[in-house]
Amino acid sequence: MCVAFWSLEHPNYALILCSNRDEYLSRPTSNAHFHSFDSSDSDRLDDGSVLSGRDILAGGTWAGINRKGRVAILTNITEPPKKYSSSRGTLTSSFLLPKTPSATFRSEVEAIVAQPAKFAGFNLLLLSVRPAETEGEQTLTLDAAFVTNSGGGGPITARELSDEERRCGGMSNGIDRQGASEWPKVKHGTRAMQEVLDSVPEDVDEGELAERLFNLLAWKSDPAPVDRSTLRNTIQVEPLAVQLTHSSERSIQEFYGTRLSTIILMHRDGNVLFIERDIWMSSSDGGVPKTDAKSERVFRFCIDQR
Repeated sequence: MCVAFWSLEHPNYALILCSNRDEYLSRPTSNAHFHSFDSSDSDRLDDGSVLSGRDILAGGTWAGINRKGRVAILTNITEPPKKYSSSRGTLTSSFLLPKTPSATFRSEVEAIVAQPAKFAGFNLLLLSVRPAETEGEQTLTLDAAFVTNSGGGGPITARELSDEERRCGGMSNGIDRQGASEWPKVKHGTRAMQEVLDSVPEDVDEGELAERLFNLLAWKSDPAPVDRSTLRNTIQVEPLAVQLTHSSERSIQEFYGTRLSTIILMHRDGNVLFIERDIWMSSSDGGVPKTDAKSERVFRFCIDQR
């Protein structure tokens, strides 16, 4: 049950975004790096236009940014499992990969909505840099769209963010406009994000801001969730033991929890700070030790506005 919170209206930041990836701890994943979603690029770090971690099984990503300033954040809708021929990860990769000069944000969103493929339930936040002018100075702002199929196999729809969502928004695994904003983790996180925005000065040091956002992502409910049905209550998920039955009818125990936390800060001049921090990882002996907070990847780059 992933979660994300953001603001697009800070005076000095075109984007302030923080997110958790909740997943089975044993699921093969590559750390954040620049790549091109090519199956042969996994060992060629800092090569490519997309910065993200990668889901090795399905090939896509849950959150990423490219050098042109496009951002995609994907969460799964909570629903009974069912197999679909198309992977939700292709939605993020198709948006983040380089486009022809004629491609616009609107046309890319319309292309996603129009495709006939059926997907498991998803929510998808799409952002794209647009040059703007404030008080005679060139700056950056972001176009934004919220895309969803409202549940497995459903028709894909898209809408603009409301003014309130642009100032301070949140998303998780509920169905848009059907109670998703009332999930306890979403309500707590958006309130906490607003408190961060209200309490820090406009010229806040980005390192201090990032740590405040990581602290927001570390919030755990009391009592802690005891099964997947109560995960909507907590932002950070401590590992839960889940019994899974494989196709061989063999039942095995897997641990599910918050794998990673990610921060993206995009200054209005185009400079970007991207931090991916490990939270929980599976160990070779089957244990689930919490990782050291220093286990992280940090990237800085400037948006290519050419």
